[in-house]
Amino acid sequence: MDHLLLGFALMTGAVAIHLVGGLAAIVFLRGRIAPGARPPLGHAFLLLVGLFAALLSLHLMQVSLWALLYWWRIGWDFSTALYFSTVTYATIGYGDVVPPTEWRLVAVMEGLTGVLMLGWSSAMVFAIVVRLIESTAGVRESRSP
Repeated sequence: MDHLLLGFALMTGAVAIHLVGGLAAIVFLRGRIAPGARPPLGHAFLLLVGLFAALLSLHLMQVSLWALLYWWRIGWDFSTALYFSTVTYATIGYGDVVPPTEWRLVAVMEGLTGVLMLGWSSAMVFAIVVRLIESTAGVRESRSP
């Protein structure tokens, strides 16, 4: 049972990391994408590269958090724990490294967390790309109530 509590704690930690990092990225980008300002395409490109770097960093922090759990509680060396965590978080699941039976549900929790966080990142990228396209084109959709 303590395994599942640790899994829930790490899920909460992963969401917190993504929430804080994602909000920071949005606040940063909000001031740099002015509606109708027509930023140069190079500026938009650099903003997207920065966004992808920030999101990748958030995902790597989350994967590392799960890897620390496996290293600490299962006793794997950190390289193996990080590999397993990355494969699990991304839901690749090669199966060449398998956790002990009592840790398998925790690994499932990591996979579910990865799906949610990667989906969240995709939604953020989509929203920001749409805003950049609208801004670059100098067109804003009128929002009717």
